[in-house]
Amino acid sequence: MELHQIDCFKIHMKFWRFLAIWPGDHDNLSYSYYSKAFIMTFVFVYFIFFSINFYFLPRRLDVFIDNLMFYFTDCSVLSKVLTFLFMRKKIIAILDVLESEMFQPDDFEGRAIIARAKKFNKIYWKAVAFVSITSNCTHTMAPLLLHFGKGMELIFPVCSYAFFSESFRHMFVYPIYFYQSVGITFHMLYNLNVDTFFLGLLVSIIAQLEILDVNLRKVTDKNKVDDEDRATIDKSKESVMKINKCILHFDEVGKFCDLVEDVFSATLFVQFGMASCIICVCLMRFTMPAPMSYFVFLGTYMCVMILQILVPCYYGTRITDKSNLLAFSIYNCDWTPGSRQFKSNMRIFVERANKPLSITGGKMFCLSLPAFTSIMNSAYSFFTLLQQMKD
Repeated sequence: MELHQIDCFKIHMKFWRFLAIWPGDHDNLSYSYYSKAFIMTFVFVYFIFFSINFYFLPRRLDVFIDNLMFYFTDCSVLSKVLTFLFMRKKIIAILDVLESEMFQPDDFEGRAIIARAKKFNKIYWKAVAFVSITSNCTHTMAPLLLHFGKGMELIFPVCSYAFFSESFRHMFVYPIYFYQSVGITFHMLYNLNVDTFFLGLLVSIIAQLEILDVNLRKVTDKNKVDDEDRATIDKSKESVMKINKCILHFDEVGKFCDLVEDVFSATLFVQFGMASCIICVCLMRFTMPAPMSYFVFLGTYMCVMILQILVPCYYGTRITDKSNLLAFSIYNCDWTPGSRQFKSNMRIFVERANKPLSITGGKMFCLSLPAFTSIMNSAYSFFTLLQQMKD
Protein backbone atom coordinates (compact mmCIF):
# COMPACT_ATOMS: atom_id res chain seq x y z
CA MET A 1 0.00 0.00 0.00
CA GLU A 2 1.48 3.35 -1.06
CA LEU A 3 1.49 6.07 1.57
CA HIS A 4 1.97 9.02 -0.81
CA GLN A 5 4.77 10.50 1.26
CA ILE A 6 4.62 13.85 -0.56
CA ASP A 7 1.12 14.48 0.82
CA CYS A 8 2.72 16.32 3.75
CA PHE A 9 4.19 18.79 1.23
CA LYS A 10 0.89 19.73 -0.42
CA ILE A 11 0.59 22.93 1.60
CA HIS A 12 4.13 23.86 0.52
CA MET A 13 3.23 23.34 -3.14
CA LYS A 14 0.17 25.57 -2.84
CA PHE A 15 2.29 28.39 -1.46
CA TRP A 16 5.04 27.74 -4.04
CA ARG A 17 2.46 28.13 -6.78
CA PHE A 18 1.14 31.36 -5.28
CA LEU A 19 4.71 32.64 -4.87
CA ALA A 20 5.34 31.99 -8.59
CA ILE A 21 8.11 29.39 -8.23
CA TRP A 22 6.13 26.19 -8.84
CA PRO A 23 3.80 25.77 -11.85
CA GLY A 24 2.88 22.23 -10.76
CA ASP A 25 0.73 20.32 -13.23
CA HIS A 26 -0.66 23.49 -14.82
CA ASP A 27 2.37 25.04 -16.48
CA ASN A 28 0.89 27.35 -19.10
CA LEU A 29 1.62 30.70 -20.73
CA SER A 30 -0.52 32.72 -18.31
CA TYR A 31 1.28 31.26 -15.28
CA SER A 32 4.62 31.96 -16.96
CA TYR A 33 3.69 35.65 -17.29
CA TYR A 34 2.41 35.71 -13.70
CA SER A 35 5.63 34.11 -12.45
CA LYS A 36 7.89 36.55 -14.27
CA ALA A 37 5.90 39.61 -13.14
CA PHE A 38 5.64 38.42 -9.53
CA ILE A 39 9.30 37.50 -9.11
CA MET A 40 10.50 40.62 -10.90
CA THR A 41 8.34 42.90 -8.72
CA PHE A 42 8.70 41.33 -5.29
CA VAL A 43 12.13 39.69 -5.51
CA PHE A 44 14.50 41.32 -8.00
CA VAL A 45 13.23 44.94 -7.95
CA TYR A 46 12.77 44.69 -4.18
CA PHE A 47 16.37 43.48 -3.79
CA ILE A 48 17.75 46.14 -6.18
CA PHE A 49 15.98 48.97 -4.33
CA PHE A 50 17.28 47.62 -1.04
CA SER A 51 20.85 47.48 -2.41
CA ILE A 52 20.73 51.02 -3.82
CA ASN A 53 19.40 52.32 -0.51
CA PHE A 54 22.68 51.52 1.27
CA TYR A 55 24.53 54.18 -0.73
CA PHE A 56 22.15 56.89 0.49
CA LEU A 57 22.03 55.90 4.16
CA PRO A 58 23.27 58.39 6.76
CA ARG A 59 26.75 57.58 8.04
CA ARG A 60 25.51 56.13 11.32
CA LEU A 61 26.50 52.64 12.41
CA ASP A 62 23.18 51.85 14.13
CA VAL A 63 21.16 52.77 11.01
CA PHE A 64 23.50 50.76 8.79
CA ILE A 65 23.21 47.67 11.02
CA ASP A 66 19.41 47.93 11.18
CA ASN A 67 19.23 47.81 7.38
CA LEU A 68 21.92 45.16 7.12
CA MET A 69 19.91 42.60 9.13
CA PHE A 70 17.01 42.61 6.67
CA TYR A 71 19.37 42.79 3.69
CA PHE A 72 21.08 39.55 4.71
CA THR A 73 17.66 37.91 4.98
CA ASP A 74 16.81 39.12 1.47
CA CYS A 75 20.03 37.57 0.15
CA SER A 76 18.94 34.23 1.59
CA VAL A 77 15.47 34.58 0.04
CA LEU A 78 16.98 35.40 -3.35
CA SER A 79 19.09 32.23 -3.27
CA LYS A 80 16.00 30.11 -2.49
CA VAL A 81 13.99 31.63 -5.33
CA LEU A 82 16.84 31.03 -7.78
CA THR A 83 17.17 27.45 -6.53
CA PHE A 84 13.54 26.72 -7.36
CA LEU A 85 13.79 28.46 -10.73
CA PHE A 86 16.91 26.62 -11.89
CA MET A 87 16.54 23.30 -10.03
CA ARG A 88 12.85 22.61 -10.74
CA LYS A 89 13.49 19.35 -12.60
CA LYS A 90 15.66 18.02 -9.80
CA ILE A 91 13.06 18.99 -7.19
CA ILE A 92 10.49 17.04 -9.21
CA ALA A 93 12.96 14.12 -9.22
CA ILE A 94 13.18 14.36 -5.40
CA LEU A 95 9.40 14.09 -5.09
CA ASP A 96 9.36 11.17 -7.55
CA VAL A 97 11.94 9.28 -5.48
CA LEU A 98 9.82 9.70 -2.34
CA GLU A 99 6.92 8.07 -4.21
CA SER A 100 9.06 5.31 -5.76
CA GLU A 101 8.49 1.66 -4.93
CA MET A 102 11.82 1.33 -3.12
CA PHE A 103 10.80 3.98 -0.58
CA GLN A 104 7.45 2.34 0.22
CA PRO A 105 7.46 0.21 3.41
CA ASP A 106 6.05 -3.31 3.16
CA ASP A 107 5.10 -3.92 6.79
CA PHE A 108 3.12 -2.26 9.57
CA GLU A 109 6.19 -1.03 11.46
CA GLY A 110 7.57 0.70 8.36
CA ARG A 111 4.23 2.33 7.59
CA ALA A 112 4.08 3.61 11.18
CA ILE A 113 7.53 5.20 10.77
CA ILE A 114 6.46 6.98 7.57
CA ALA A 115 3.20 8.12 9.19
CA ARG A 116 5.12 9.63 12.13
CA ALA A 117 7.48 11.44 9.75
CA LYS A 118 4.56 12.90 7.77
CA LYS A 119 2.80 13.96 10.96
CA PHE A 120 5.94 15.67 12.24
CA ASN A 121 6.39 17.57 8.96
CA LYS A 122 2.83 18.89 9.11
CA ILE A 123 3.10 19.91 12.78
CA TYR A 124 6.48 21.56 12.22
CA TRP A 125 5.12 23.59 9.30
CA LYS A 126 2.19 24.79 11.42
CA ALA A 127 4.47 25.75 14.32
CA VAL A 128 6.91 27.69 12.12
CA ALA A 129 4.01 29.28 10.22
CA PHE A 130 2.42 30.49 13.46
CA VAL A 131 5.64 32.06 14.74
CA SER A 132 6.56 33.55 11.35
CA ILE A 133 3.14 35.03 10.59
CA THR A 134 2.76 36.42 14.12
CA SER A 135 6.18 38.06 13.99
CA ASN A 136 5.59 39.43 10.49
CA CYS A 137 2.16 40.87 11.34
CA THR A 138 3.56 42.51 14.46
CA HIS A 139 6.41 44.07 12.52
CA THR A 140 4.30 45.36 9.62
CA MET A 141 1.10 46.34 11.45
CA ALA A 142 2.49 48.01 14.59
CA PRO A 143 3.82 51.16 12.82
CA LEU A 144 0.55 51.45 10.92
CA LEU A 145 -1.55 51.25 14.09
CA LEU A 146 0.65 53.81 15.85
CA HIS A 147 0.39 56.09 12.84
CA PHE A 148 -3.40 56.07 12.65
CA GLY A 149 -4.01 55.66 16.38
CA LYS A 150 -1.55 58.18 17.84
CA GLY A 151 -0.63 60.22 14.79
CA MET A 152 3.01 59.13 14.86
CA GLU A 153 5.19 59.32 11.77
CA LEU A 154 4.85 56.22 9.59
CA ILE A 155 8.19 54.39 9.48
CA PHE A 156 8.79 52.01 6.60
CA PRO A 157 9.05 48.38 7.78
CA VAL A 158 12.21 47.46 5.83
CA CYS A 159 14.30 50.45 4.73
CA SER A 160 13.93 54.18 4.16
CA TYR A 161 14.36 54.26 0.35
CA ALA A 162 16.63 57.25 0.91
CA PHE A 163 17.41 57.46 -2.82
CA PHE A 164 13.95 59.04 -3.28
CA SER A 165 13.53 62.68 -2.34
CA GLU A 166 11.80 63.47 0.94
CA SER A 167 8.87 65.08 -0.87
CA PHE A 168 8.42 61.99 -3.05
CA ARG A 169 8.47 59.67 -0.03
CA HIS A 170 5.96 61.89 1.78
CA MET A 171 3.66 61.94 -1.24
CA PHE A 172 3.76 58.15 -1.77
CA VAL A 173 4.22 57.08 1.84
CA TYR A 174 1.29 54.64 1.82
CA PRO A 175 2.10 52.93 -1.53
CA ILE A 176 5.75 52.53 -0.46
CA TYR A 177 4.71 51.19 2.93
CA PHE A 178 2.30 48.77 1.29
CA TYR A 179 4.96 47.58 -1.20
CA GLN A 180 7.53 46.95 1.53
CA SER A 181 4.99 45.25 3.83
CA VAL A 182 3.70 42.96 1.10
CA GLY A 183 7.25 42.25 -0.07
CA ILE A 184 8.52 41.28 3.38
CA THR A 185 5.43 39.10 3.86
CA PHE A 186 6.12 37.24 0.62
CA HIS A 187 9.76 36.82 1.65
CA MET A 188 8.60 35.37 4.95
CA LEU A 189 6.45 32.88 3.02
CA TYR A 190 9.42 31.94 0.83
CA ASN A 191 11.52 31.25 3.92
CA LEU A 192 8.72 29.35 5.64
CA ASN A 193 7.87 27.02 2.77
CA VAL A 194 11.39 26.37 1.50
CA ASP A 195 13.01 25.85 4.91
CA THR A 196 10.29 23.51 6.19
CA PHE A 197 10.35 21.59 2.88
CA PHE A 198 14.10 21.03 3.19
CA LEU A 199 13.73 19.92 6.80
CA GLY A 200 10.90 17.60 5.72
CA LEU A 201 13.30 15.96 3.26
CA LEU A 202 15.81 15.41 6.07
CA VAL A 203 13.08 13.84 8.21
CA SER A 204 12.09 11.60 5.27
CA ILE A 205 15.70 10.43 4.92
CA ILE A 206 15.81 9.61 8.64
CA ALA A 207 12.53 7.67 8.27
CA GLN A 208 14.03 5.57 5.46
CA LEU A 209 17.10 4.83 7.59
CA GLU A 210 14.83 3.77 10.48
CA ILE A 211 12.95 1.43 8.12
CA LEU A 212 16.28 -0.01 6.99
CA ASP A 213 17.27 -0.52 10.63
CA VAL A 214 14.08 -2.52 11.25
CA ASN A 215 14.47 -4.58 8.07
CA LEU A 216 18.11 -5.41 8.80
CA ARG A 217 17.24 -6.72 12.25
CA LYS A 218 14.59 -8.99 10.69
CA VAL A 219 16.54 -10.03 7.60
CA THR A 220 16.76 -13.68 8.73
CA ASP A 221 13.20 -13.92 10.10
CA LYS A 222 10.81 -16.30 8.39
CA ASN A 223 8.01 -14.86 6.32
CA LYS A 224 4.46 -15.77 7.24
CA VAL A 225 3.60 -17.74 4.11
CA ASP A 226 1.80 -20.98 3.44
CA ASP A 227 3.62 -24.28 3.87
CA GLU A 228 3.40 -25.00 0.14
CA ASP A 229 5.19 -21.78 -0.64
CA ARG A 230 7.69 -22.45 2.11
CA ALA A 231 8.53 -25.77 0.52
CA THR A 232 9.55 -24.05 -2.71
CA ILE A 233 11.58 -21.28 -1.10
CA ASP A 234 14.94 -21.99 0.35
CA LYS A 235 15.41 -20.06 3.59
CA SER A 236 19.02 -19.15 2.89
CA LYS A 237 18.13 -17.79 -0.54
CA GLU A 238 15.31 -15.81 0.99
CA SER A 239 17.72 -14.23 3.47
CA VAL A 240 20.09 -13.37 0.63
CA MET A 241 17.23 -11.75 -1.27
CA LYS A 242 16.29 -9.71 1.79
CA ILE A 243 19.79 -8.43 2.46
CA ASN A 244 20.24 -7.64 -1.23
CA LYS A 245 17.07 -5.57 -1.03
CA CYS A 246 18.47 -3.75 2.01
CA ILE A 247 21.72 -3.05 0.14
CA LEU A 248 19.78 -1.61 -2.80
CA HIS A 249 17.57 0.39 -0.43
CA PHE A 250 20.57 1.90 1.34
CA ASP A 251 22.15 2.72 -2.02
CA GLU A 252 18.95 4.51 -3.10
CA VAL A 253 18.87 6.48 0.16
CA GLY A 254 22.48 7.53 -0.50
CA LYS A 255 21.58 8.66 -4.02
CA PHE A 256 18.60 10.55 -2.60
CA CYS A 257 20.91 12.36 -0.15
CA ASP A 258 23.18 13.31 -3.06
CA LEU A 259 20.19 14.63 -5.01
CA VAL A 260 18.96 16.73 -2.07
CA GLU A 261 22.48 18.06 -1.54
CA ASP A 262 22.83 18.89 -5.24
CA VAL A 263 19.64 20.98 -5.14
CA PHE A 264 20.11 22.79 -1.83
CA SER A 265 23.90 22.97 -1.45
CA ALA A 266 24.25 26.56 -2.68
CA THR A 267 21.17 27.70 -0.75
CA LEU A 268 22.50 26.15 2.46
CA PHE A 269 25.82 27.92 2.00
CA VAL A 270 24.12 31.30 1.50
CA GLN A 271 21.60 30.76 4.30
CA PHE A 272 24.17 29.67 6.87
CA GLY A 273 26.54 32.46 5.85
CA MET A 274 23.79 35.09 6.08
CA ALA A 275 22.53 33.71 9.40
CA SER A 276 26.04 33.94 10.82
CA CYS A 277 26.30 37.57 9.63
CA ILE A 278 22.87 38.41 11.09
CA ILE A 279 23.84 36.96 14.48
CA CYS A 280 27.04 39.01 14.37
CA VAL A 281 25.32 42.32 13.56
CA CYS A 282 22.56 41.63 16.12
CA LEU A 283 25.20 41.22 18.82
CA MET A 284 26.80 44.44 17.61
CA ARG A 285 23.46 46.26 17.74
CA PHE A 286 22.94 45.14 21.35
CA THR A 287 25.92 47.30 22.34
CA MET A 288 24.24 50.48 21.02
CA PRO A 289 21.43 52.50 22.61
CA ALA A 290 17.86 51.67 21.57
CA PRO A 291 14.36 51.39 23.10
CA MET A 292 13.57 48.27 25.12
CA SER A 293 11.02 47.15 22.51
CA TYR A 294 13.77 47.15 19.89
CA PHE A 295 16.00 45.02 22.11
CA VAL A 296 13.13 42.53 22.42
CA PHE A 297 12.84 42.46 18.63
CA LEU A 298 16.61 41.95 18.30
CA GLY A 299 16.58 39.09 20.78
CA THR A 300 13.72 37.24 19.10
CA TYR A 301 15.15 37.87 15.63
CA MET A 302 18.56 36.52 16.64
CA CYS A 303 16.96 33.45 18.26
CA VAL A 304 15.08 32.72 15.04
CA MET A 305 18.33 32.97 13.06
CA ILE A 306 20.02 30.58 15.49
CA LEU A 307 17.17 28.08 15.17
CA GLN A 308 17.29 28.45 11.39
CA ILE A 309 20.73 26.84 11.37
CA LEU A 310 20.46 24.72 14.53
CA VAL A 311 17.48 22.60 13.42
CA PRO A 312 18.95 21.49 10.05
CA CYS A 313 22.29 20.80 11.75
CA TYR A 314 20.57 18.64 14.37
CA TYR A 315 18.75 16.55 11.78
CA GLY A 316 21.88 16.39 9.63
CA THR A 317 23.66 14.87 12.63
CA ARG A 318 20.81 12.40 13.06
CA ILE A 319 21.18 11.27 9.44
CA THR A 320 24.89 10.61 9.98
CA ASP A 321 24.30 8.79 13.28
CA LYS A 322 21.44 6.68 11.90
CA SER A 323 23.47 5.60 8.87
CA ASN A 324 26.43 4.77 11.12
CA LEU A 325 24.28 2.52 13.31
CA LEU A 326 23.12 0.44 10.34
CA ALA A 327 26.50 -1.32 10.30
CA PHE A 328 25.63 -2.66 13.77
CA SER A 329 21.94 -3.33 13.10
CA ILE A 330 22.74 -6.16 10.70
CA TYR A 331 24.49 -8.05 13.52
CA ASN A 332 21.24 -8.11 15.51
CA CYS A 333 19.80 -10.69 13.13
CA ASP A 334 20.50 -14.43 13.37
CA TRP A 335 23.40 -14.25 10.93
CA THR A 336 25.72 -16.98 12.29
CA PRO A 337 23.97 -19.95 10.59
CA GLY A 338 23.64 -17.99 7.33
CA SER A 339 25.06 -19.19 4.04
CA ARG A 340 28.41 -18.10 2.67
CA GLN A 341 26.71 -15.85 0.12
CA PHE A 342 24.63 -14.23 2.85
CA LYS A 343 27.72 -13.46 4.95
CA SER A 344 29.54 -12.13 1.91
CA ASN A 345 26.66 -9.75 1.14
CA MET A 346 26.54 -8.86 4.80
CA ARG A 347 30.20 -7.76 4.69
CA ILE A 348 29.48 -5.72 1.57
CA PHE A 349 26.69 -3.89 3.37
CA VAL A 350 28.84 -3.25 6.46
CA GLU A 351 31.63 -1.81 4.31
CA ARG A 352 29.13 0.42 2.54
CA ALA A 353 27.52 1.55 5.81
CA ASN A 354 30.92 2.42 7.30
CA LYS A 355 30.84 5.52 5.09
CA PRO A 356 28.03 7.49 6.77
CA LEU A 357 25.52 9.57 4.83
CA SER A 358 25.61 13.33 5.16
CA ILE A 359 24.32 16.55 3.57
CA THR A 360 26.94 19.14 2.63
CA GLY A 361 26.37 22.86 2.20
CA GLY A 362 28.33 24.60 -0.53
CA LYS A 363 30.71 21.62 -0.75
CA MET A 364 32.33 23.07 2.37
CA PHE A 365 30.57 21.95 5.57
CA CYS A 366 28.39 19.04 6.61
CA LEU A 367 25.08 19.65 8.32
CA SER A 368 26.07 18.67 11.84
CA LEU A 369 26.12 20.02 15.37
CA PRO A 370 29.91 20.60 15.23
CA ALA A 371 29.31 22.75 12.13
CA PHE A 372 26.69 24.73 14.06
CA THR A 373 29.16 25.29 16.90
CA SER A 374 31.81 26.42 14.42
CA ILE A 375 29.41 28.90 12.78
CA MET A 376 28.41 30.36 16.15
CA ASN A 377 32.07 30.71 17.12
CA SER A 378 32.77 32.50 13.83
CA ALA A 379 29.86 34.89 14.40
CA TYR A 380 31.11 35.74 17.88
CA SER A 381 34.68 36.16 16.61
CA PHE A 382 33.53 38.66 13.97
CA PHE A 383 31.51 40.46 16.64
CA THR A 384 34.55 40.85 18.92
CA LEU A 385 36.61 42.05 15.94
CA LEU A 386 34.01 44.70 15.04
CA GLN A 387 33.75 45.73 18.67
CA GLN A 388 37.50 46.28 18.89
CA MET A 389 37.46 48.30 15.65
CA LYS A 390 34.61 50.41 17.02
CA ASP A 391 36.48 51.09 20.26
